[in-house]
This record gives sequence, C-alpha cells and structure tokens, in this order.
Amino acid sequence: MSKQFCNDFKNDVLFKYLLCDDLDPDCIFMLKLFIENILNIKCHQITVLNPDLNPKDKDMVLDIKVKTTNGDIIDIEMQNSTFSKSHYCRFQQYGATLLASQKEKGKDYIETAHPVYQIIFIDKDNLRLIDTYRSTNEEGLVEKYNFITRSYVQLPYINIIRKQKGLKRMTGIELALYIFKNGIDNDIIGLTDQGVINIMKKKLEKFNEEAKLRDMYYKRDLNRAANESEKQEIYEKGKIEGKVDLIEARYGIREEEWVLSLNEKQLKAIDRIIFEEIVYKKFKQRIDEINE
Repeated sequence: MSKQFCNDFKNDVLFKYLLCDDLDPDCIFMLKLFIENILNIKCHQITVLNPDLNPKDKDMVLDIKVKTTNGDIIDIEMQNSTFSKSHYCRFQQYGATLLASQKEKGKDYIETAHPVYQIIFIDKDNLRLIDTYRSTNEEGLVEKYNFITRSYVQLPYINIIRKQKGLKRMTGIELALYIFKNGIDNDIIGLTDQGVINIMKKKLEKFNEEAKLRDMYYKRDLNRAANESEKQEIYEKGKIEGKVDLIEARYGIREEEWVLSLNEKQLKAIDRIIFEEIVYKKFKQRIDEINE
C-alpha cells in the first residue's frame, strides 16, 4: 500500500469521505455549505442514504435526503465526475431514475413525489462557476411543478474568482471549491481563521491515517487513468481506421501500415489533400513531405 500523501478532493474516494458521515458535525457542515450555497436551499435536517465507502462502487454517487426549514423533503444526488456526452446522458438518467424510485405502490404520484436536485463537480472550464439547468419554456419560465434540477460546479472558474477577489476575501463555499480544484496549497494553509479550511485539512489528515483508504484512493486513480488511456486508444484506433477507409474509397488502395506510421499533423492533412489530388502517388508524396 502506498504511503504517499493523498490530497486531491477530486478523487472519488476522498470526495465521498469528506461528505458521507451525517453523524460527523464536520461532514454536516460541508454538506450544508455545498447544498445551501449551490442550490439555495436552507437545510433543517440532512441524511446521507449511502454512507459506505465501497471500492467496487463505480460512480461513488452520494445520495442525500434533506428536510428544509420549510418542512419540504427533497432528494439530492452529489458526485464528482468527468464530462462527456455519455456522462451528460447518464446524469439525466440518474435524475429520472431517482425521481421514479420515489413512487410507492398504492399511492398517488402527488403523495410521494418530491424535488430531485443533482450537484455535479466537474474539472472543466466554462464561463461560470455554477451552471444550473431545469425544465423551462421558450420564454425561459420554469415549468410548473418542475421536479429535476441539475447544477454543474465547474471547478476551473474558481481560479478566476481567486484572481478577482484574492483568497482572504473569498467566501466559505469559494474556499472549499478552491481546495477541490487546487488542494490545500501554501497560500490556503495561512488562512487559519477560516473554518472550512480547518475542517478540510483535518479530514485530509484523518483520511491519510488509514492505509485502507489510501489504497482505495490510489486504486481509484489508477483505474481512472487506465480507463482514460483505453478510451484514447479506442479513439485513435477508430481515427486511423477512418483514414484508411477514406484512402481506399478514394484510390482503391488500402494502406494500413503507412497510415499507422504518420504523425498527427500528417493525419489531419489527409482530409484536405485527398480531395486535391486525383493520383494516389501524388497524394502520398504530399503527405510524406509534411514535417511534424
């Protein structure tokens, strides 16, 4: 097991560890901080429905039930994730599934249905920190009795806020998201008067005391890296095959080995040059003359 210090809250295991224990005042503090500031919901009671850290859990989604100060019951799903078209579709399916699971046999939908909120932390640039979606009409008015609201927290934007305000003027939620993005760096450590920093630092130290948790952390990182590498390999293979098929369709010649030997710049040029040259020999010569 690795003894290296774990410090990235974007890691699914550390992310869930920070928030999963609703009997821990520090976890409750962090949950309220995120829920109230991201969703603008005032919490009276918070219950984590799946607190266990299971190494076989594929997505490490945190399922939460909240009773608001108004007495309303809402379901919240919180997770850290990468972003792609497949993930975007999956998030919508998760929200719909969570809403459908509220139905109880023999009861009317009105009796059991309550709002579903999703908070998804993404390490990808955008033009705002929090991007929220709900069902609206063409005039932008929210649909009556809208039940699903999805908020993407786009972590890179926090560094823009830091440049604009400086760490000392950042709010608790902004500091928490800054740590999510950048870790507890030297600048953050100096702000000892901030409760959120002290809590996250303490949780980080406790996490690193547990060899089992550290092992889960590093296996999670390795699995994610392997998955990303495999996806890239599949993508590159598909891209190469597409070029080979294109050349064969144009010239009637299948050149797999030659295409595999080309660099990225040469591969990109194929789509343009192939329609400029009628003769295959001339086409190949022009591609070969392109330098990296």
